[in-house]
Amino acid sequence: MKDNDYFYKQLAYEVIFQYHTVVESQNRSNYIFKGTIEPVSGVPLKEPIKDPDKKDEYNIISERANPPVRNTPGRREYFSIEKSEDIYFIDPSGDVSSSSEVRIQQEEEGYYFILELLDTETGEPLGRKKILFAVTDVSVSKLVSIVVYELLSNIPIPEATPKRGDSRDRWMYFETSVIWMPKIYYDGYEAINLLGLGIRLGTELHFIDFMSLGVGSQITQEQISVNGWEITELMLDIPISLKWVFKIDEHYALEPYGGASLNYSFGKKIEPSKYSWFAGFQFGIKDKSETGMFVIDPRFSMDFYDSVLPEKNMEYKRYYIQLGFGYKFGAFQKKTKAK
Repeated sequence: MKDNDYFYKQLAYEVIFQYHTVVESQNRSNYIFKGTIEPVSGVPLKEPIKDPDKKDEYNIISERANPPVRNTPGRREYFSIEKSEDIYFIDPSGDVSSSSEVRIQQEEEGYYFILELLDTETGEPLGRKKILFAVTDVSVSKLVSIVVYELLSNIPIPEATPKRGDSRDRWMYFETSVIWMPKIYYDGYEAINLLGLGIRLGTELHFIDFMSLGVGSQITQEQISVNGWEITELMLDIPISLKWVFKIDEHYALEPYGGASLNYSFGKKIEPSKYSWFAGFQFGIKDKSETGMFVIDPRFSMDFYDSVLPEKNMEYKRYYIQLGFGYKFGAFQKKTKAK
């Protein structure tokens, strides 16, 4: 029926006009419109009844059909002719007199156009509207516009998650990292310890955009072996650092820094240098949620004074490399400056 084409085109127009997108494939859509035309009387629309005594005639094009209609094996088409208020289906064999004529509906009886909005993924109907019409004219176009608007207005909108600000622009950061810390001992005790591991906790204050002050604590293992005599000790370092902050692209941060640390031995078996200096840089990668940054932190450090083994009355010097991997959680978003 011509009404099918009318409603199809009208729906496509209204969807676009109301700032939505029409896609060619159902698999690419989020929602589907399903339209049905039913007579008010409830009697289903009928098609011409095929004469069982008449053989199928294929590839016959009726001169009455516009556009032309062609029958092929396994497929039978019909075309329609409007006469006054009635619509007739005509068999395209060309023999109008032998074709079944079916009166579809009187205009005064009317039709229902039923429009449903379905969720593509679940098939669940999200809304249903019905239009009563006799002929498709301007008044029907206005009704279609209204029902499309109402159905699209009922599309559930997911709760918007408040967008966080740039995770590189926070006042405070709280860091936790694991550390690999190979150490080199010399001048009194010659050795290399490649198995030094530890953990680090830190806090960082970004008091200005390009600079921050950091303080933290880290626990590492110290192992000394002299002539078969071995000492294993846990060391506490309290580093204080000053960082320069550089933002790279939209996702990265580079923070070169320098500072000093206070060193302490838990078991007193080793008396480490009380102070050490260090320098390094921290490379940060923002996470998608803008909560904070994943960080990689290489650092070089050297003691100011000698370390002492009291039981052996032995002194030595040390320096070490630290490589940290961790996460830095940001808090208290800075206000964005107006440009």
